[in-house]
Amino acid sequence: MKRLLVLLMLALSVAVSATWAGPLSAPFTHDGLFANASMGMGYASFENADGEESLTANGFGARIHGKLGFYVVQDLALHANLGYVMYSNFQEARYGLPTYMDHDFYVLSSVYLGVGATYYVPGWNNVFISGALGLTGYNLNCHKYSGNTGLSALSFDIEVGKDWWVGEHTAIGVSLAYNSGEYWSDDDGVFRSSSVMLLFSVTLN
Repeated sequence: MKRLLVLLMLALSVAVSATWAGPLSAPFTHDGLFANASMGMGYASFENADGEESLTANGFGARIHGKLGFYVVQDLALHANLGYVMYSNFQEARYGLPTYMDHDFYVLSSVYLGVGATYYVPGWNNVFISGALGLTGYNLNCHKYSGNTGLSALSFDIEVGKDWWVGEHTAIGVSLAYNSGEYWSDDDGVFRSSSVMLLFSVTLN
């Protein structure tokens, strides 16, 4: 999980630093290299249940996300996705009955790795739709639980937003993103998560 977080930070730094690179395509067009870095906050939920005990986190969440790829045709980019979500408001239940809220968590988070596409709708002033399929891994670390699932959960991501040009190849944007993932384990039960986030981004076209 730590290695994946390092890769995420590397991808985000590449996307951000690329905004200062030289011209890669015609000005104010969606072609050539595509690099996007975003971060934001919203609602995030997580559950790990095995029939007897459950651990949930439902409430405030934060997310950072990176995309790196290229336009296969104008306005349509294919890219790799790498994201990281953190959760809050932890609770434990046994046989469906809440027992206590755990304030001793150090981290509960998930890493998302996938491939996707982003499409800018022609004539809609940089309105875009983006989606991706991939894998999610969950990391838990507190006084009672510790460990991670690895990249085991099938996951998908969908995003709708709008960009505004701030340079010939650079845009800033805002979007609404939804992510969901689920994974079954014979030993540990089901892991599932979802999030709805308001994101702010910088994009190189």
